[in-house]
Amino acid sequence: MERLTIEDMKAIELEIMDEIDRVCQAHGVQYFLGYGSLLGAVRHGGFIPWDDDMDLVMMRDQYELLMKHFNEWRTTDRFKLVSYRDKSSIYQIAKIVDTTTVVYENFVGKKAATGVWVDIFPLERYSDKAAGLLGKLARVGLLRSFAVADPSIGSSDFVKLVKRIVCPLVKNKDVYELAKRLDDIALRVDEISRDSAYVMDVLGEGKREKTYPLSLFEPIRIKFEDREYSTLAGYDEFLTIEYGDWHTPPEESARLVHVMEAYRL
Repeated sequence: MERLTIEDMKAIELEIMDEIDRVCQAHGVQYFLGYGSLLGAVRHGGFIPWDDDMDLVMMRDQYELLMKHFNEWRTTDRFKLVSYRDKSSIYQIAKIVDTTTVVYENFVGKKAATGVWVDIFPLERYSDKAAGLLGKLARVGLLRSFAVADPSIGSSDFVKLVKRIVCPLVKNKDVYELAKRLDDIALRVDEISRDSAYVMDVLGEGKREKTYPLSLFEPIRIKFEDREYSTLAGYDEFLTIEYGDWHTPPEESARLVHVMEAYRL
């Protein structure tokens, strides 16, 4: 197998994004660049230089539409939507992957490997009427994180010790069922909060302080590298809620990077 560099991965992610953008425009599905991808677009005109993934957010109804039809609408079998729902992925969110590649994340067991991907996070309506569900979400999420973790790897000796103790206790947990439980909680949050004017990424963050006014999500096109993709007109407020002062890049020591190995099959 050919080892991929970060630049190789970025080029593949752009190809995945081109397919997502093509499919969504053809079928009237709305997505938005989010998180690091949106920050990179606004601050750097594309990828954050030290980042190696792409993130999209979608309203739940649009997310479900893409979940149901992407593999039918795609223009090539090279790209595939994977999900816990058909056991093609262990994650509670959808990913569009390049099936000609494989990525091994250092903190996740090798059996969870998938292709180079673009993450898609559904946004749920949120109100404080649903706040009690966030604690349940956190508990299930912690259980799931131990169930999928590689117990031999940790960010510190203490973390490794905790993993060696806890991971064997949860190794027989059904990771697909745990992902479903998380998704079901998110759907319940949305149902309880259906009249709210705010949205939350329940599956990705699930934090009360990370709620966004629905009014921010007026779609616009934005430059990303030598392309244009869709994002939200209220990106300034979105990024401020998410990151605080996002205009100045962090010091090198504070930059978050993924630890992974990627290969072309």
